[in-house]
Amino acid sequence: MELKKYVPFLILVGIVVFLIPYSIPIVLALVTSILLEPFIKLLINTFSIKRVWSVTIGFSLFLALMLLGCYWAVTTLVVQVIDFTQQLPQFAQYTFEKVEGFVIQMEEYYKEIPSEYISTVQDALNDLRQFSVDFLSGLTKGLVEFITAVPILLIQLLIYLVSVFLISLDLPKLHHGFLNMFSEKARVKVELVMKQLSLAFVGFLRAQLILSFLTFLIAWFGLMILDIEYALIFAILIVIVDILPILGTGSFLVPWGLYNLYAGDQRLAIGLIVLFFLITIFRRIIEPKILGSSLGISALAALASLYIGFELLGFVGFIIGPAMVIIVKSLIKAGFLKVKVDF
Repeated sequence: MELKKYVPFLILVGIVVFLIPYSIPIVLALVTSILLEPFIKLLINTFSIKRVWSVTIGFSLFLALMLLGCYWAVTTLVVQVIDFTQQLPQFAQYTFEKVEGFVIQMEEYYKEIPSEYISTVQDALNDLRQFSVDFLSGLTKGLVEFITAVPILLIQLLIYLVSVFLISLDLPKLHHGFLNMFSEKARVKVELVMKQLSLAFVGFLRAQLILSFLTFLIAWFGLMILDIEYALIFAILIVIVDILPILGTGSFLVPWGLYNLYAGDQRLAIGLIVLFFLITIFRRIIEPKILGSSLGISALAALASLYIGFELLGFVGFIIGPAMVIIVKSLIKAGFLKVKVDF
């Protein structure tokens, strides 16, 4: 009988989870509004103004920062990307010449290769050719899909910005309405859990921003020392693949270094491999400390959650592990979970 009380709430949670993939702009707007809320409250308390004016000021500053970021991206990043793409045909030609020379060289060695290995070498060469064709076709298809998706992205951006403003206006009402779903006794505990999770979420974003920024600086300076022409673009790409759970800096720097080793540029190859080890060692040393201080858990708990999460779930565990520690800690603090041993 007690379970019946939770059925409406569980149904509501199921509907929300089902709709999340179709409501990404609104979900991101909700997250943005929660992050802007401390600044909006600060304006209200400091200048004693109505919420609508505080939200307008906060949203205007947020929009101004977005426009400045877009301006920088257009004037700096896009220019380098266009210049880089213009160099791609020469790079592709150079790569194919190397591959062709390698194939010719292998054909000369065919007579010295035992017959049982010839089919293996031929399969490897065929796979290499197919990979090159698939990569170029995939790159072209990706560019076409991105260009065709621009109007949809603009519509989603507009929905996101409007949602940020409207959710920020009604955030206290939304918060109050959510709490009214619970009994007065449970409301205190739920509010405590929400507060803990909100602080932990903000701390997690703060930790990731710090780690990404430091990774970007190391990668940028390292690439400039190696005299890479498009150091800014490559540093941003390194940060992006480092954030993605399945990839990491090794999936970008190691193949690049091996390619330069094969191309004969040993200095650049060694430099890229050293840069990879520097970034990896730096993150493994500093990440538990930054996560621990930002999430309100000890460095040991952060390190253990990172390691166990990685062992159980792979790279996704780097996110799931600390998140589970935060949730369990919040539930214990709110009294939902009671850990006490009695004999």
